[in-house]
Amino acid sequence: MSYKNEPWFKVLLDAVATAGSKKAVSEKLGISRSQVSSVINGPYKADTKHIAAKVMALLDRWHCPYLGTDITAEECLSTHSGQTPSHDPMRLAHRRMCRTCNHNTENEINSNKNPL
Repeated sequence: MSYKNEPWFKVLLDAVATAGSKKAVSEKLGISRSQVSSVINGPYKADTKHIAAKVMALLDRWHCPYLGTDITAEECLSTHSGQTPSHDPMRLAHRRMCRTCNHNTENEINSNKNPL
C-alpha cells in the first residue's frame, strides 16, 4: 500500500490516536468506520483520492495563535507566504504574528539559517 507514506495518512493516524476511535474519525469524515479501518489496516483496494481529500480538508488543522482557532495548513501557509496585505491592518497584524509562530518553518525561531 503505497499511500501509507503520504502526509494525509499520517494525519489520519494522528486523528484516530487523538480521538481514541476510528468511529469518531469516520463520522467526522462522513465515511464508514470500516473504510477507515481498511485504509489503516489494509487491504484497501479502492482509490484513496477521495479519502485523502477529506482527511486533508477536515483533519489537517493547526491552531493559529493570532486567530485563537484552528485553521487548515493551507490557510496558514497562504497567510505567512502570500503577498503582504498592506491594505488591511488586521491581516497585516496577523502576518506579523506569523513571524514567530511555530508552524512557520521560515520564521526567526524555527529557522536554522545563519544570520551572518
